[in-house]
Amino acid sequence: MQYLIVKHSHITFVAITILLFNLRFWMRCAKPENPLPKLLKIIPHFNDTLLLFTGLWLMKITHFTPFGNADWLGVKILILLAYIGLGMMTVKAQPRTPKANLGYVLSMACIVSIIYLAYYKPF
Repeated sequence: MQYLIVKHSHITFVAITILLFNLRFWMRCAKPENPLPKLLKIIPHFNDTLLLFTGLWLMKITHFTPFGNADWLGVKILILLAYIGLGMMTVKAQPRTPKANLGYVLSMACIVSIIYLAYYKPF
């Protein structure tokens, strides 16, 4: 029972992270002259902290070890680090520039890859 609660919480935080990232990107594209609301700069950090916490909790419950008994998890963590770097680049770049757009596309590709690895656990 504990596993399901933590797993569903983790999935919920993933969905919120994706939603907030997209919201921030598209709000900046729509009106680049307007700064983002302060709340949209704070909430993602709080949500990502909960996402990290539930991810670590799932590792404890399942006894998955990155590059140990769960190679897919190690790859997922490496892609997560790439997503963080690309997300930072995207948010800091001037809106509507090739750099921001490329960062967004690559960030979304990382998200798709992470979800694929989490769902299928191919190796």
